[in-house]
Amino acid sequence: MQKILIIREGAIGDVVHTTNVYRSIKETYPEVKIDYLTSELPAELIKNDSRLNRVITIESKKYKFLFKIAAELRKEKYDLIINLQPSIRFKLLSILICPKKIVTYKKTFRLHAVENFFRTAKKAIKDIENPNDLRLEIPDEIIEKVKQDLPQDKKIVMLNTETSPTRHGRRWPAKYFKELALSLIEEYDCEILISGSKHDVEKTKCYENIHPNIKVIAGKYSLIEAAAVFSLCDVFISSDTGPLHIASALEKPYCIGLYGAAPVQRTGPWGINHFAVSADLSCIPCNRRNCQIKEYAETEINPCMTAIKPEHVIRIIKDNDLLV
Repeated sequence: MQKILIIREGAIGDVVHTTNVYRSIKETYPEVKIDYLTSELPAELIKNDSRLNRVITIESKKYKFLFKIAAELRKEKYDLIINLQPSIRFKLLSILICPKKIVTYKKTFRLHAVENFFRTAKKAIKDIENPNDLRLEIPDEIIEKVKQDLPQDKKIVMLNTETSPTRHGRRWPAKYFKELALSLIEEYDCEILISGSKHDVEKTKCYENIHPNIKVIAGKYSLIEAAAVFSLCDVFISSDTGPLHIASALEKPYCIGLYGAAPVQRTGPWGINHFAVSADLSCIPCNRRNCQIKEYAETEINPCMTAIKPEHVIRIIKDNDLLV
């Protein structure tokens, strides 16, 4: 087998969770060339990865574009396509590229996403082994660039306070993030960074001017630069979002995931040095966008997230000496 194409578009976290597929293949067969087809935003995270031969971006979901890209990729004469995007259009694309073999991912909640993606590849390549951690590659020059913005004399805790506006069962209250930040500063005299994309700038303004040790960096960095900042932090705290999974795929930091409706067993932070907190409620994980309890159905934040208190997070940090 000389040439492989991996397909996965969409959410950043999903693409991060597929990185063990090409990592395990390259560790077993370093001579194999691996191309990766994904959408524009997650492509930024993996386009400089030394384990990939080429990263191809999907410019449009229209069938006209898929036929065009299929014609181009057919010339590559792939031995194998690992299709981790099981929609009809990408199944069709895989067929149109005409590889020697295709294996296709099937979603299940019985396995963690990392394990499920990996098992899809293992159907075709039997002797690969799944690492117990994730490893994104970030160029050294980007790390050096962002390092200049960060304190060198304090521990750094990153709070990712925003999540998808349609996923109420993943949103932790702002007042809890504020309480947690102030408690950590009092206990550890650490630096607190509030992350976020350019779309989160307005929402994160509520964290400004609370304390000199709290700095809002939402919208300041590109995606790969943000990942570099994450890699220089000591602890990363977030609900189930793409930034959490990026952070969990770096050598640092320790990650603490806050889980309400989302199932920890499927999307919890992957790795032995990461933690997940969830409420002790019988209705979770429901994995629904909105709470099915009528009194909470129209509210922004669900009881499964409000049941997680700042002291629960602090206890994990203390018990595991994460900021020592």
